Amino acid sequence: MKMIMANKFYYLRGGAERYLLDVSKRLEAQGHEIIPFAMKDVQNLETPYERFFVSQVETQRTRFDWQGLRTFGRMLYSFEAKKKMNALIKEVQPDFCHIHNIYGQISPSILDALQKNKIPVVMTVHDHHLVSPAYNVWAQGCGSQDIPRGVVRATFSRFHKDSLVASFAQVLAFRLHEMMGIYKHKVDLFLCPSVYMRSRLIATGFAAEKIRVLHNPVETERILPSYQHRGYFLFVGRLSPEKGGATILRLARFLPNIHFKIVGSGPEQEKLEQKGRGLSNVEFLGFRIGDALQELYHGAIAVLIPSRVQDNFPFTALEAHASGKPVIGSEVGGMGEIVQDRVTGFLVKPLDLHGWSEAVMRLWYDDDLQQQMSKAAREWVEKRFTIRAHDEQLMRLYEEVRRKIK
Repeated sequence: MKMIMANKFYYLRGGAERYLLDVSKRLEAQGHEIIPFAMKDVQNLETPYERFFVSQVETQRTRFDWQGLRTFGRMLYSFEAKKKMNALIKEVQPDFCHIHNIYGQISPSILDALQKNKIPVVMTVHDHHLVSPAYNVWAQGCGSQDIPRGVVRATFSRFHKDSLVASFAQVLAFRLHEMMGIYKHKVDLFLCPSVYMRSRLIATGFAAEKIRVLHNPVETERILPSYQHRGYFLFVGRLSPEKGGATILRLARFLPNIHFKIVGSGPEQEKLEQKGRGLSNVEFLGFRIGDALQELYHGAIAVLIPSRVQDNFPFTALEAHASGKPVIGSEVGGMGEIVQDRVTGFLVKPLDLHGWSEAVMRLWYDDDLQQQMSKAAREWVEKRFTIRAHDEQLMRLYEEVRRKIK
């Protein structure tokens, strides 16, 4: 099968890119031909199809010049992206297209090109963009729950980057695409990593019969478990408000005899490090990947995921369980589909410091419970979230869509 993989970035940048690159590699190993479609960027992986990529636009910061207008137009509807997709289809004659994150840098205009050429389309729903103009959907009590529906009110709420201009662009693009129904009507099947995300799509008006749950997998053959520990609790994640790094510092103050290690970087790093300077039981380790990160997983009593937003399907929880570690996680989004409460870890309300402290102390003082949960965690991911099971289901879903289109 010849397949286009469409995503705004074609390099390892975040969870969506990790997923599509891993899936692409495995599909190629099975004999399928994968054709990438993305935005041009010096960090992109090499590909002979780069000439079909859309030109680069700046979205990280608000600009008040011609480049800013280009970005705004791209967010709404990119005629360039549509033209490039038509050219790519003519060149490669694909059997299928799998879309990931295309909003902002590419736009859903490519769906018109795909539909015109009768190319079947599936879309993995990696985040909340189809149901909310905000990147982060805050958990109860952690932030603003709802973005005002009106463009003007939403703009003045400054929900995006605390900027009037950025908020206006974001909400206008969202409402325009919602009004056009371009995703609802021109994607043949939506693949949701969690039951939680499926329910959000249905509640927003997406047809239930066009949505399937396909949990993200974890490489249990590559990640080996360790049921021993070196006496610390581990946080792995971006140091930004929505990830709840501040909760780790609150726990450290409340539990001065328990050691915490924090792995990650981000916009809140300096602020958190300053707040943690007087805490001898907190260690900031910066960004870690590969064997260095795996060693930290292996040494942990448990992994803490104190998210303050509705996480779709947190990969850190999968990695922790595959490493043989319990997870104490926020009771948000799809977390409960990975972490079995009181079996492979604990689920706690994001801001419930007493609940967090109790869960930490139970694993700190009860080695038998920690061992029991560690082994249950590994057994759970081996049973439920393997690469083989994921890929077999993915191929069945591809074939289901192809049969319907024919």
